[in-house]
Amino acid sequence: MNENEKAARKVLWQKIGLSVLCGFLALVLTVMAVATVLGQKALGRINYVNVGNETVNEVPPDDVDPDTTGPVLDPDDHEHNTAGDNEIMYDDDIYNLLLVGQDRRPGQGRQRSDSMILCSFNKKTGKISMVSFLRDTYVYIPGYGSEKLNAAYAHKGFGCLFETLKVNFGIVVDAGVEVDFSGFEQIIDLLGGVTISITQKESDYMKTNWGLTIPAGENRLNGNQALYYSRIRKLDMDAKRAERQRKVLMSLVDEYKNKDTAEMLSILYEVLPLITTTMKEDEVVNRALELFPMLSKTEITTQQIPANGTYIDTTVGTVTATKVADMEVNRQILKEVLGY
Repeated sequence: MNENEKAARKVLWQKIGLSVLCGFLALVLTVMAVATVLGQKALGRINYVNVGNETVNEVPPDDVDPDTTGPVLDPDDHEHNTAGDNEIMYDDDIYNLLLVGQDRRPGQGRQRSDSMILCSFNKKTGKISMVSFLRDTYVYIPGYGSEKLNAAYAHKGFGCLFETLKVNFGIVVDAGVEVDFSGFEQIIDLLGGVTISITQKESDYMKTNWGLTIPAGENRLNGNQALYYSRIRKLDMDAKRAERQRKVLMSLVDEYKNKDTAEMLSILYEVLPLITTTMKEDEVVNRALELFPMLSKTEITTQQIPANGTYIDTTVGTVTATKVADMEVNRQILKEVLGY
């Protein structure tokens, strides 16, 4: 694969991924808004965590992308360029909500964060920005040393991840929301399934690897089948995997649109236990009322951090397949994108 093909692949992945993330943001805010409408009983179904009181966790092995190559660097020769006090970004008119997704199977503890998306609401300008932090970014994690960014959440939850983003990128996170992506299996079943068009290669892959008999063509998938479909990885490039995830999410959104209001409220009520947040109940109410209207009125600006052209794929000591970024440049990009 030449450099132009690699660049095109990255752009395609970003477009597909950000489409999925926009839908995910809409789902989270919709759930928050529904909880507000349904009242105290509904709010009590959401999972709440206190930042700072989260348990210490053993970090599971990382799922390394075999396509990532690069030079091997000596960690002693790499000094982290962390944010100074004058680079910490804060503004009363900007609210930063961090969405975290983890691919946790039943019976497992807290995992590495597969996705980390900062949803920044600028109340002064009415602008919403979505910044996707790449999980393989080489960072300094306070208390744990140099690792990939996705290890911070596994170590000690939201608190550790918030502090890591602040130290490395100068970002102050106001609140976090976490969804176990496998929980979408339950959501799909509540809706009665999703309609997905399957290729012959995808059909053969699921039959060979998982024993699932799903013919090529348009199919009505239940939650378990849709989850396996979304996890197809080694059949083709990562961009196609993200595209499959987008197809499931878009079909999910279409299913919601086809439900009447009473049925939708009932389904979303069952979704609430799949949401975990650092917000208190009264903050969920206040933020839902404040932020949800912004979502329907403004265009969402998107950005990837580290940005293309600001990092190298490499190995640093024992940290394989990681991205070493120019942190100063990326902090400046963040400042401009978010409006600080």
